[in-house]
Amino acid sequence: MTSLQILADANIPRVEDAFEQFGTVRRMPGREMTTSDVAAADVLLVRSVTPVGPELLRGTTLQFVGSATIGTDHIDRAYLRAQGIPFAHAPGSNADSVADYVVAAVLGLARRRGVPLGERTVGIVGCGNIGGRLARRLPALGMDVLRNDPPRARAAEADGEAHSFVPLDTVLGAADVVTLHVPLKESGPDPTHHLVDAAFLDRLGDRAWLLNTSRGAVVDGEALLAARRQGAVGAAVLDVWENEPSPAPALIEAADLATPHIAGYAYDGKVRGTEMLYEALCEALGAEAMWTGTDAIRPASADALRCRAPDPRLSAVEWRFELARQAYDPAVDDASLRDLVELGPDARGEAFAQLRADYRQRREMQQHTVPATAVPAEHKRAVMEGLAMQLD
Repeated sequence: MTSLQILADANIPRVEDAFEQFGTVRRMPGREMTTSDVAAADVLLVRSVTPVGPELLRGTTLQFVGSATIGTDHIDRAYLRAQGIPFAHAPGSNADSVADYVVAAVLGLARRRGVPLGERTVGIVGCGNIGGRLARRLPALGMDVLRNDPPRARAAEADGEAHSFVPLDTVLGAADVVTLHVPLKESGPDPTHHLVDAAFLDRLGDRAWLLNTSRGAVVDGEALLAARRQGAVGAAVLDVWENEPSPAPALIEAADLATPHIAGYAYDGKVRGTEMLYEALCEALGAEAMWTGTDAIRPASADALRCRAPDPRLSAVEWRFELARQAYDPAVDDASLRDLVELGPDARGEAFAQLRADYRQRREMQQHTVPATAVPAEHKRAVMEGLAMQLD
């Protein structure tokens, strides 16, 4: 096999370990990739910050493009097909990581406001890999779930199958929490660009919490900022932003939880994405897979991911929050983003990108264990199904 030149986003972990059997791996920041960089490559591996289309690829001779991401709105797939360039991405790779983020954020909001989650109804807008996981996990924390996904509802109806999807209006009229998990689509039957606009927010109850971990432009930032200033949204959790990597400082300050697009950044999910691209390239080249990501994510010791059961005298929300934060505390990421508010746009953009590049090694909740004998009976389902932790 001819040795290949592989250009990879610097934020893709274990890329040398996985791809060195095919040739030479060069890493660089995804936002800095240019046509001349790609022209020297046979294989291009990116994340969501690199738009891949004719502007970047014109005149290149790539044999394969991979994106270590769930979404593909940054990829001109029609152009790749027209050029005969094989493409692969990593659907579902970081779904557990994003679900962990939402669970931790909801528990944090409930604790801060003293609201039992058993009194909350959550509307999940977009029920693919991430939304589907949340639809299974959030009921274990006591929440009622409303699922909204027009494409899946239509597909079920076309097949004559029963389904439990509800219209968006039903979600907005009944949900206390709305969490967004849709792809960014500018057009078509279900466009999502500025899905959350002034009209959406007007229909949302004043006490409702809004969470966005999908794409920044799914939410009209100016409309959300205006609603927050009018007290029309009970809480806002934003991990993704319009105008990344330089989000509006006013919107950061208006959010209850503001993080730098890291909801899906658990190490397990990122390595899983690398493995999915590796396997896709092996298939495209007819090569035998020699590397697995499993060994790359094993902890150094059995105790590294062991959590302590909190004080049983705490309320249900406080107990579950204190346990969840041992695996992941989003307040750490919130503080790091708020430090950027006073910076100018260019410096803020550079610092935002650096927060992602230097992100700590966070592990999925399902990799953590809790002593079974220390978990009160009333919390066992919440721990095993809601937080997805293991009892040992």
